[in-house]
Amino acid sequence: MIEPMIKSKQHICHLVLSNIGGAPRTADSLIYSQSKAGYKVSSVVLTNLDPQWIVAFQAAEKLIIMKVAGSLFYIGGAIHQLWIAIQLRKVISDLKPDIVVCHTVFITKLFYISQLIPGSFSVPSISYIHTDVISELPAESKSRLYSLIKLLQNLFIVIDNWISVRSLQQASGLVFVCKSLYERFLHLGLNTRRMAICYNPAIPDPNHQPLNATAESWFKSPDLITFVSAARFHHQKDHPTLLKAFAQASQYHSNIRLILLGDGGLETQIQELATSLEISNLVLFAGTVTNPRAYFSLSRAVILASHYEGFGMVLVEAVASGVTFISSDCPVGPREISEVLQCGTLVPTSDVAALAQAIITHVETPKEIIDRSEQIEALFSEYSCANSLEMLLQEVFEVFGEKVYK
Repeated sequence: MIEPMIKSKQHICHLVLSNIGGAPRTADSLIYSQSKAGYKVSSVVLTNLDPQWIVAFQAAEKLIIMKVAGSLFYIGGAIHQLWIAIQLRKVISDLKPDIVVCHTVFITKLFYISQLIPGSFSVPSISYIHTDVISELPAESKSRLYSLIKLLQNLFIVIDNWISVRSLQQASGLVFVCKSLYERFLHLGLNTRRMAICYNPAIPDPNHQPLNATAESWFKSPDLITFVSAARFHHQKDHPTLLKAFAQASQYHSNIRLILLGDGGLETQIQELATSLEISNLVLFAGTVTNPRAYFSLSRAVILASHYEGFGMVLVEAVASGVTFISSDCPVGPREISEVLQCGTLVPTSDVAALAQAIITHVETPKEIIDRSEQIEALFSEYSCANSLEMLLQEVFEVFGEKVYK
């Protein structure tokens, strides 16, 4: 539990996009810790939440689900984002929080736009940067054959990217989920006087659901060596490189298996790739599970093949489960985790041959049992995360707060 420097009923409002990724899990952890510490805490979620997440956010004194939907990019997206910002302005004006925590740069941008609308309730904000938005920002088209639509799309991209950076520059405080992410943002001209580097908490599985039947049979078989990857089916996670590398490795060791945890828009495409590579009998699409650590702990290693990450918290959770990992050495995250926890194998991004060789090496060597419990507790506990944010909150309150604490 965090220890507030000043006893108060200050109102902290967390803005979250959805229940996808590490941002909502971190927000939920912080909401619980801050509520226990005596703060008034509310949460605003822009999209629908699964029933399990509505329960998870129950520590919030007030939970508002805006249920927005629609295009977020290009011309229609610009209009839609403005519409969301107008709605958000009303929600914030009604809540009247003392500070707003925006989880992700996208939320920070929407909040920034909402504050520009006349009649908005002015309130300081902290941008909680969970992802490598520099890699995520859409690039302008380099095609010489411009149509009017393409020109308008490029204009929107330029303006949208500028607003994203401007929103970070105007934030009252910044939180980066790792040091390498902070360093990647330095050239943007951000105000580093009020910032914190705060690792997300490695939260234990919320329940002990039984394993997928096929996965359990693979884990129990003494003749099989099973790897696990937990990542949504999205371009960022680069499942094609993972499957191609696994197909190569399986030519040397036919007893290897791969369990994929997660879902997403590209799942069918990745399933078709597994079939075309003739490894569909070696790969299990287990879907989203609520107990990923149970899978991690029984695996030979956890694999992450991403083009980019905000941090790659799944790797910390793998180590917390007692196993090592194989990861792409993307710009942010995995290398820092490897150095801090002194374990793991890194390979170049999109390098099928290197990833295949890493898998083969793990098959041909004994399973590595990892015990980093002390480091996990010191760096990745909910207590550590909450206290890092608490210090930044107090700095912002001291500068922008006008209420008398009682």
